[in-house]
Amino acid sequence: MDYLMFCDHCGMPKPIEEYIMREYFWIASHVYCNNCEMANDIPKHLQSLALEMRKNRYGSID
Repeated sequence: MDYLMFCDHCGMPKPIEEYIMREYFWIASHVYCNNCEMANDIPKHLQSLALEMRKNRYGSID
């Protein structure tokens, strides 16, 4: 399932593919907007969800 984030600066939606969420969101702190190129913090609840997705896929975070 893909996810959708909205830019905190311009409001433009940014689709986040499940692969990107699972592989990068658990360690990343922000994502850049494709429209205004400003950094948006990744909320802690999305980082937790990404970590859970990774554990479910690989059995651990390694």
